Amino acid sequence: MAATFVSYNIASRAMEASQASINIVGNNISNINTEGYTRQRVDVVSVTTSGKVEKYATPVVSTGIGVKAKGTTQLRDPYIDARYRNQNAENNRYETMVKGLTNLEDVFDEASAEALMGEFSSFVKDLNSLSQTPASPDIAQVVRSAAEKITQMMNMYANQLDEIRTEQTENLAVTVESEFNTFVKNIASLNEQIQREEIYGNTPNELYDHRNLLIDKLSGIANIKVSTTPADKISENLSIPHYSITIENPGGGKPITIVDNGKYAEMSLDAKKDPVELSVLDTNGELKANANDLISDGKLYGYLSIINGKGSFAGTTENNAKGIYYYNEKINIMAQTFAEQFNQINSDISVADPTDLVKGYKKNTDPLNLFTNDKNDGTKANITARNIQVSTAWLENPSYINTTKKPSIEGLPATTDYKPTPSEPDNVMRMIKKMSDPVAFEEVGGGTPILTGTFNEYMTSVVSEVGTDVELYTNFSKTAVNVFQTISDTRDSVSGVSLNEEGVNLSAFQKVYNAAMRYFNVLDENLDNVINKMGV
Repeated sequence: MAATFVSYNIASRAMEASQASINIVGNNISNINTEGYTRQRVDVVSVTTSGKVEKYATPVVSTGIGVKAKGTTQLRDPYIDARYRNQNAENNRYETMVKGLTNLEDVFDEASAEALMGEFSSFVKDLNSLSQTPASPDIAQVVRSAAEKITQMMNMYANQLDEIRTEQTENLAVTVESEFNTFVKNIASLNEQIQREEIYGNTPNELYDHRNLLIDKLSGIANIKVSTTPADKISENLSIPHYSITIENPGGGKPITIVDNGKYAEMSLDAKKDPVELSVLDTNGELKANANDLISDGKLYGYLSIINGKGSFAGTTENNAKGIYYYNEKINIMAQTFAEQFNQINSDISVADPTDLVKGYKKNTDPLNLFTNDKNDGTKANITARNIQVSTAWLENPSYINTTKKPSIEGLPATTDYKPTPSEPDNVMRMIKKMSDPVAFEEVGGGTPILTGTFNEYMTSVVSEVGTDVELYTNFSKTAVNVFQTISDTRDSVSGVSLNEEGVNLSAFQKVYNAAMRYFNVLDENLDNVINKMGV
């Protein structure tokens, strides 16, 4: 027969466990809006008597001696957490790229403002005026001014692309220093605090929440993997988890460990290199000099794609996203081709009668460049959208533009170069026609043309391409957000606090508590009968 007060112990433990459960429900409800909070529950176990073997004892009914609140547990699903963090990285990658591409789209905005294509139209209009009065220096000056506006517009495109690159690089630097490095350092510090608590047998749920929140934020920055192994043995009966976070190598090579219990890595950015380069000093003190190839997701990848992305101009080991470099190269090809075509037309002077060469006259072989770079070099390879400008010779003399390929040679001394004279507008007409003729746009060095079309068609293709990229990545971003929200809802159903569910639990635990109190009352009545009424 059990001792008299064992039943009181059972009732007392029941009340204690119920009260602990009620307290946890209250804690859950009070933290319903706390960022990173994970729903908790009380772990209860049945308490039993000793399991001794009593071979010759008289068999009796054996019962337990109640319930015991063993501790609290967070309700989390590691598989859902991993999916959440992977999707968070993808979500942030697309969001970052959409913002960067939208900035590029604003640069090439030919719809809301008459930009480069508008200047092309003005240039053609002024050339038409010059074709009617080829000897007019005033009209030639107007044409030169229109050409200057074209070069200035190309300069503006290049400068704005540089500004976007500077802005994106600064954002990348902030992400590296203020986010990535701060997060890994704080996670490592939390690991040390958590391990100290676990050594003393405590369950630091609040520290777990803080660490998980930081890991969630870190997952939006790069492609990370969290690993936990019970490798750190403290004593014969105590082993605490070994916590590590790595950046996985997408090529299947060795990953970079960025958190190893209390040790953490440090990432740095070299913005002076072109392309910009990330490096990581891992937890073992080993330096990964160029870590760009290890970053395959998150905000870091988004920024690297916008800043370093070379698109179809990329080599086998370079970033092939269509970023600032890609569109800068596209506008460079426009500037180079435009300068080359008009320099050639202006320099190409034909001889009216081939027999004139026999008389001692020679053809002018010096290039008469209308467009050059800032060093007055009209070579195609040295001209970019950033440095293209009207040549010094044209600036000094508006009539430097050749209106005809057939200059008058009467009266010129022998062996003198042919000089153009404004007699006919045939060369101006060639320039006008060139603006509407298909042109092969090639990279410097030749090769397969990236496009064959007019200057307007080329510019339209650039505008359309960046617009298509914005639309494409916007759709990717929307899809990623929807998937992320679905995973987040699934995660909340496990780890989040629901007022309805907690209300049901509160009612259930309160009923258990009341039942335990009633059990106490019954025991008290029975004991009163035994003491005061039996044997009377």
